[in-house]
Amino acid sequence: MIAVLPGAAATVLGAVGVSATTGPWGALSRVLGPVAQPLLILSLLLMLAGALRCGWGPAAAVALGGGLLYSSMYLLAGPMTSSMAAMGATGQTGTNAPLFYTGLGLVVASFAWSRVRRHRRACRPAWALRRSTA
Repeated sequence: MIAVLPGAAATVLGAVGVSATTGPWGALSRVLGPVAQPLLILSLLLMLAGALRCGWGPAAAVALGGGLLYSSMYLLAGPMTSSMAAMGATGQTGTNAPLFYTGLGLVVASFAWSRVRRHRRACRPAWALRRSTA
């Protein structure tokens, strides 16, 4: 989830007219650009491991949403939108916008689903050690 925040912030800034490619935001995007993709992958893997604790449903939502996020940010991005900051600066106006927002919605929904399952005490350790009854 942490990896999605810079892109979301850049989208909000782009919507109000602040460009994320110039000024101090441009310097920040050039510094964080090379680590954005590995950070997204690592964050998605950690979210997947945490969602497995509450069942396959939330884990599937994280996996599908993360796949859509990754695809919209890096696989289907055009030459002008190759990094997360550049995608936020363009306001997600291309064909990647539905994928991006669907993926983001699925990731957020997985958090809500996990919370409901935790409230019902349906979550358990993903890899519980089995004790022998001898």
